[in-house]
Amino acid sequence: MRAGYGISDITPPLGVELAGYGYYLGRKAESIMDPLYARALLLEGDGGEHSLILSCDLLGMNRAVMRDIERVAQTYGVPPSRVIAVSVHTHTGPALIWHEGCGYPDEDYVSSVSGRIAPAIRAAADDLRAVSGIRYGRVALPGSNAASGAGKSGRHGFAAASVTSGYTYNRAIEDGPVDRTARAFVIEREGARPVCVASAACHGVFNGCIAQISADFAGAVNRALTEKGYDGIFLNGTCGDIDPTVKDTAHRDAFAAAIAGAADAAVSDLPPTLAGGEIGWRLRTRVMDDEQRRDAAEAVARRDGQDAPTARVAQIWAREMPDFPERMSGEENAPVRWCALGGVPIAAYAFEGFTAIADIIRRECGCDDAWVLGCAGELMGYLPTRDDIESGSYAARESIFLYKRMPVLPGEAERLGHDVGTALRDLLNRPREEF
Repeated sequence: MRAGYGISDITPPLGVELAGYGYYLGRKAESIMDPLYARALLLEGDGGEHSLILSCDLLGMNRAVMRDIERVAQTYGVPPSRVIAVSVHTHTGPALIWHEGCGYPDEDYVSSVSGRIAPAIRAAADDLRAVSGIRYGRVALPGSNAASGAGKSGRHGFAAASVTSGYTYNRAIEDGPVDRTARAFVIEREGARPVCVASAACHGVFNGCIAQISADFAGAVNRALTEKGYDGIFLNGTCGDIDPTVKDTAHRDAFAAAIAGAADAAVSDLPPTLAGGEIGWRLRTRVMDDEQRRDAAEAVARRDGQDAPTARVAQIWAREMPDFPERMSGEENAPVRWCALGGVPIAAYAFEGFTAIADIIRRECGCDDAWVLGCAGELMGYLPTRDDIESGSYAARESIFLYKRMPVLPGEAERLGHDVGTALRDLLNRPREEF
């Protein structure tokens, strides 16, 4: 097996609008706290097969950028089905897709970002070295889900953090599930620095609502890995329902250091094997006609007031959804890319997914160490659980307006977890030559 690492700067110019935190804030970048990067790991199996793992310090990618990435990867022998490209979901970076009211794309930057990402892939291809060993490790992150008695707070219905939450908590469900595990691969290479691929799950909002460009805690993880002597690549997990308990840079850096500790725990040797591909899956959504969309927007206006930003976003959604006919058919294509390195599976889907999805995937595939990554490829918004939809949460209702999507049918998150988990179980049991 061979592995190559590459990195390129994708920092936008000052003045771009930063995505997230609320409607029509006009939060434009005034300075750079830390640059944004694309980081690439190109893997070549003993049979000549290739996989690409790419992490970008962005909120999410759009379809055009994803297609450009796939075209570049193909020039190095990586088929599109074996490209896992994820965003770290930082809220102190630019938007590449239209989030109504929560960050407008800068067209000049969007048109240039593919060209900024491509050098990382090329550098990884030029850096291919023989792999002398693969080690795997995991560490438990602080915190528990002990009852806080805090109840719900705020109009969005976000849960409050418990005093025992550690660095992260489930913002969608009081005392809800949290994946308190950081995982890492360490890939030793002949004549080069080792590469550490690390993962944990949290929204990229430690920095708070500031006017500075930053990769948030993902950037801090990669810096911590560099200090340990690695070329680092951080991959965010299922962060849709997970937030920091405290939003400041001290807690950000402490959380990042804890995640980077998984590299120190990487003592289990893995075989130098590689497999990967794509699992077909289609998302089922509720079909809403013009009248139903208008009724939904009017309900928001009655709740919040006709002049409220939320009402404006809902009205625009109701009016403009016909511009996206592929999103109004009741089904959308949402394939899941996967890779197995040393027999440990990595699955990546296009949603801000919930923790329960990862739990189901791990249970169904029979591997507690399976990695489940969100915000892969073109970001398709939230994928809330059945309970979250029935509670009428932000992820289930209001977020569809800014993402310009149709409501997800109850049970789709659970179905994704089951379908991907069982598919992975079957795939991992196939002979290597079938890949």
